[in-house]
Amino acid sequence: MKIGRSTGKPTKAQEARWDAIREKGCIACRTRGWVVTPEIHHLTTGGKHGQKRLGHDYTIGLCAWHHRGVMPAGHTERLMERSYGPSYALSPRAFRETFGNDDALLAFQNALIVMRMSA
Repeated sequence: MKIGRSTGKPTKAQEARWDAIREKGCIACRTRGWVVTPEIHHLTTGGKHGQKRLGHDYTIGLCAWHHRGVMPAGHTERLMERSYGPSYALSPRAFRETFGNDDALLAFQNALIVMRMSA
């Protein structure tokens, strides 16, 4: 019996995708000109939290703030939102309005990966 929302072990190609995502940084931060180390975020059915993951090929890079709403010490949520934009975890609707829906985010991430592979 599986526990959690695991999508199984990634293939070598999927691990290479994640390496490329980590190299390119958080896609939300990139829209503001910053390269911030990302976590791997799995997109889900309907783009809703807690739903079934679409799989390892449907992943984007989001920093700890944009992914889970984790703030650096001494920062407030309001300061983070003004500086970095909304967090996907804390304000999913505002995040999508600011940075795009899941399809747009995935397309942007995939374009960054293609650019990396072409370089």
